[in-house]
Amino acid sequence: MKRKVTAALEAWAAERNKKPLVLFGARQTGKTTSVLDFGATRYQSVVHIDFVRQPALKAAFERSLDPKDIVQLLAALLRRSIEPEGTLLFFDEVQECDQAIASLKYFRQDAPEYDVIAAGSLLGVHVARQGSFPVGYVDMLTMHPMDFEEFCWAMGEERAFDVVRASFASRSSCPLHDHMMELYRDYLLVGGMPEVVSLWSEGASLERVRRAQRDISTAYVADMTKYATAAEAAKIVATWGSLPAQLAKESGSTKFMWRYVASGAKADRYQTAVDWLVAAGIASQCTQVSDGRSPLKSFENPASFKLYVADTGLLSCAYDATPADFETTDRATGHFRGGMAENYVMQQLVSAGVQPYYWGMQSTYEVEFVASLGGTVVPIEVKSGRRVRSTSAVRFAEKYGCPLIVRVSAKDFGFDGTVFSVPLYAAVLVGELA
Repeated sequence: MKRKVTAALEAWAAERNKKPLVLFGARQTGKTTSVLDFGATRYQSVVHIDFVRQPALKAAFERSLDPKDIVQLLAALLRRSIEPEGTLLFFDEVQECDQAIASLKYFRQDAPEYDVIAAGSLLGVHVARQGSFPVGYVDMLTMHPMDFEEFCWAMGEERAFDVVRASFASRSSCPLHDHMMELYRDYLLVGGMPEVVSLWSEGASLERVRRAQRDISTAYVADMTKYATAAEAAKIVATWGSLPAQLAKESGSTKFMWRYVASGAKADRYQTAVDWLVAAGIASQCTQVSDGRSPLKSFENPASFKLYVADTGLLSCAYDATPADFETTDRATGHFRGGMAENYVMQQLVSAGVQPYYWGMQSTYEVEFVASLGGTVVPIEVKSGRRVRSTSAVRFAEKYGCPLIVRVSAKDFGFDGTVFSVPLYAAVLVGELA
């Protein structure tokens, strides 16, 4: 399937004095497939080393970190010639081999003629725990689940999203609004995991999709128990399991609350569990800011945050949601739909490379997301339906002199004073505002 990461890989490969590239990302987001597909079209040969499936290849890194020695041993173990010209070295599941990670420094220093990509499903967790990483000697890239535009590509709706992009650019209504809202609701159910999207695009039932999503969630929990101590794993699993309830609280607030994790849970005991989920790439953290001025990070309050599931489809699966759950306007389930919409918008912003924060408190005023776009601080309000009010965002804009408010909702594109109405299916384009 067509992925946006391919363009980033092509740009890296075109650099004259490139560093080894480290590709981060959660399990099942398509890292291996994307690198292999890219390698097959860009290089004459790809040397794919999977340290999980081929643990014996770790021996090539044990005696020396000299790239010439490593390549010589890999060639012997793989029984093939490895020439730098036209070859991509791909170290997959590299978190399983510390010496391979360390060797990237020396490939940069002593063997720049080799193009090297390293990827790992839990590489972020591994680096955080080991505290050893060749900073400055590698380029880094993070791969996320498929965003809504990529989902449209997979569904054969590339031309339809081109129409959306044109409407976004012209700030005019989209002639395919109803059609795109249907695709948006499909995305809430399916999400962006490539295997799941592939099933859906081939006509699989929602039941089959749910089985695939549950398998991925089970694999995530297995990773938690495999790559953490028993005590840490229990906290990580409990924190992960609390997210559906965190995002559908009756109060309407999606702020992360420790009491939803476990009775008596507090930050001093459970914060490492949150850090693990974020480092693993399966959750995204959005921190509160006390002020709406740039740079936003200087006003960050780390103790107050929201935590979202990195793939909206997995969240939908955790609720066992059905299409009818997103089509209803029942007020009793409004908090669920609102939380799903927030999670979706967070996923689209993160995929677009935006660093979102949030502002205010639910009991008074709260803006779901605040981000720096085109050098300007922009409040981004999220509504799951068509009935919208921008009270909090307007208050924020007045307080901090923001010339633009973005309101993401089920309404079509439009402008009302300083409020730019962006339909939910175009949320991934918000990062392109200048």
